[in-house]
Amino acid sequence: MKTRKNQGSHRMLPAVVALMLGSQVWAYDAYYSNNPTAWYNEVAEDEYFNPSLTPGWQLNETCSDTGYFSVASYNIFHNVPFVYDFGDEMEQSLGKVTKCADVVLYQEAWDYDDIIEDGPKQNMASRGFSTLTPSGYYCDDTWGGIENDCSGLMIFYKSGTTLVREFTLQPFTDVNGTDVHKEKGVWGAIFAKGGKYYYVFDTHFTYGNKGHLEGDAASDASRTSNMKQSLAYIRNQVNANKVSYPPSLILFGGDFNADFASNNSYSRGYQLLVQAAAQTSFYEPYDYSLMSAVLGSYETPGFQSNWVGGAVDTGPNGMASGEKADYDTLLLGQPGAFGGCSPAEISYSGWAPAWKTTTGVRKWPFYTHSDHYGRWIRVKPGC
Repeated sequence: MKTRKNQGSHRMLPAVVALMLGSQVWAYDAYYSNNPTAWYNEVAEDEYFNPSLTPGWQLNETCSDTGYFSVASYNIFHNVPFVYDFGDEMEQSLGKVTKCADVVLYQEAWDYDDIIEDGPKQNMASRGFSTLTPSGYYCDDTWGGIENDCSGLMIFYKSGTTLVREFTLQPFTDVNGTDVHKEKGVWGAIFAKGGKYYYVFDTHFTYGNKGHLEGDAASDASRTSNMKQSLAYIRNQVNANKVSYPPSLILFGGDFNADFASNNSYSRGYQLLVQAAAQTSFYEPYDYSLMSAVLGSYETPGFQSNWVGGAVDTGPNGMASGEKADYDTLLLGQPGAFGGCSPAEISYSGWAPAWKTTTGVRKWPFYTHSDHYGRWIRVKPGC
């Protein structure tokens, strides 16, 4: 836990919020509102992440789940941002999204310092979620490695959503570059809610030497192979189970390392679908926009949560900003490809930790891996 540091660099102004810490009064004022790093250095970590004490720290929207099925997906970057206090970071980065997400998908949930035991697993359990890991194992590397031979995939499902069947992880056969020692793959399960069955799949495609379908031939070829293999895997699982468990919806989420956008009919993500002959199998964000999807209040046009203007990531885990940000995506299976129902209603949103100043300007928070953005989708089946 970070200790409180009073650096004396700012004279307190009249308090917007006063923090009573023993005999000391800390004031969250206009200066600290615009300087999250200074506020981080001034107070203890649990105070920095407490939105009741720090009104600039923005929570995510809630949703109603009556008659709907919702999934959130987030690449947590092998828990590096959460080493000291996963609970606080989780509360803010997932925020209220988990309140009514039936299923939460993670990628890069590798076990650094046993964080999985006292981090997301414990935190999600306290919210009423049960845990799934491929084949029941969190990490099966007999040599004691962290990322070696591990998928980094996890699924959580909440009370009221019933696990019907878990599938076996299918490792990808084409992985290159920085990912060659990891067990990248696709994995999923069938869930039941309100008398309907939902097939949910989680994945993390190859990054390789250069992510986001940016022209590195070997890496792009791996991602195309990953998509082809995922499509075949999902089709096989649905076909093998649809008689006993007729699907209402098929949802495929994760970090595809090829970004999708609702305002671009030929985004890199869509190019990846085309290259894998999967564009007629999945609806993607551009399709959602044409289907009158409800856009989350924290989105910018294009379903991308990134914001412009002063968005400099100065935190200890900062790795990227601007257009380099890494977006999860949630794809919806098309009924013509898999069976199931057409969507009667869709809501779609991105989210990430956000420091919102008292003047309304958004800035990167200090303590987060802020180049990763999560996604949330809520769908009402049309049958």
